[in-house]
Amino acid sequence: MRIKTVLDVIAPLQADLPPHAENPTGEDLKPWRDRIDALDRAILQLLNERARCANAIGHLKKQLNLPVYVPSREEEVIQNVLSHNPGPLPDSAVRHLFERIIDETRSLERRKYQDEPEP
Repeated sequence: MRIKTVLDVIAPLQADLPPHAENPTGEDLKPWRDRIDALDRAILQLLNERARCANAIGHLKKQLNLPVYVPSREEEVIQNVLSHNPGPLPDSAVRHLFERIIDETRSLERRKYQDEPEP
């Protein structure tokens, strides 16, 4: 099975946005909801690809006898996404989302490679 690239995942989402109806009806929700469903699937694919990368790092850390938790690296990750946040999500929301993503990824890394207890 070929792993999709980022472009494979987002290319179908480059389509035109659904129209904004002047007198909206319930039917006007469907194309927006369909778009959100497609975005959610793309986000899931990207999160799983991120987890695969983190697992590779976890494997290397184990071989190098390095700790799973490196607070300075996690802050670098947060600062990287915050510095590229065009909105409309506020930085506080982006920080919270990525803290959860990092936490879940770290937990997976520990379970798979380090056999370390959670802090």
